[in-house]
Amino acid sequence: MTLRSIAPLALVLVVLFATVVAGALFPLQPLDPQWQWRLTAVLLNSAPLPLLALALLQFAVVLEPADPFLLQRHRTYSRLAVAAAIGFLLLLPLQISAGLRQHRSHGNAQLSRINAAERRLQALRQATDQASSNTDLNNRLRSIQGPVLGPADLANPTPVLKAQLRTIFDRAQLQIARERASLPSAGTSAALPDVLRNAIACLALATGFAAFARRPGTELSLLQESKDILYRFPLASRINRAPFRRQLSEEDYLRQIRGEDDE
Repeated sequence: MTLRSIAPLALVLVVLFATVVAGALFPLQPLDPQWQWRLTAVLLNSAPLPLLALALLQFAVVLEPADPFLLQRHRTYSRLAVAAAIGFLLLLPLQISAGLRQHRSHGNAQLSRINAAERRLQALRQATDQASSNTDLNNRLRSIQGPVLGPADLANPTPVLKAQLRTIFDRAQLQIARERASLPSAGTSAALPDVLRNAIACLALATGFAAFARRPGTELSLLQESKDILYRFPLASRINRAPFRRQLSEEDYLRQIRGEDDE
């Protein structure tokens, strides 16, 4: 196996990534938070494939720095990595918004279903209480699409049949109460673990792609360029030099204790 065979392998990894992502795009619903959240999960889970392709090409170029074919492939993939690094940075606010919106949407859907079940149960109780006979009770239940009473049920006395139905309704009420109690909180705290996990993954992947990304006309990686730009700011430079100043001040302090003067 020659080093040039790494280039087709890298292409296969990128094609696999594109295939997985394309499968998550359809049906296309870019404004749906559930669609956004699903796409985010697919991107984060499959992103190691192109990242591995970049690492393999970087390894091949280090071993064969004079091979024009490998250099050309490495240059092409490095430029594509710029878009990938920026894309995962832009994905960070998108996945936060999608995660919080999906959490609220899911909670609202569950709450609506529980409220509908309570209204239906209340209608069934009312029909049972107002029925004057088994036949009247059966007709009232049918009119609201309730349970259909069989011949064995209709053979019971009306008070007994009503008592049996009320027992069933009480059990249903307990089940509804348990479901209501298990609803996620209306706040965003329940969604924070997933959102934070994805946010950290977005930052990690953006950093990984930036380490391999190179803009046209420069030999520095996008990560190195970002560090150079960051260090130009006074605050970053002050933080970067702070340990050295602290070390000098401690040495000066010890020298003063010993009674030594600076030469």
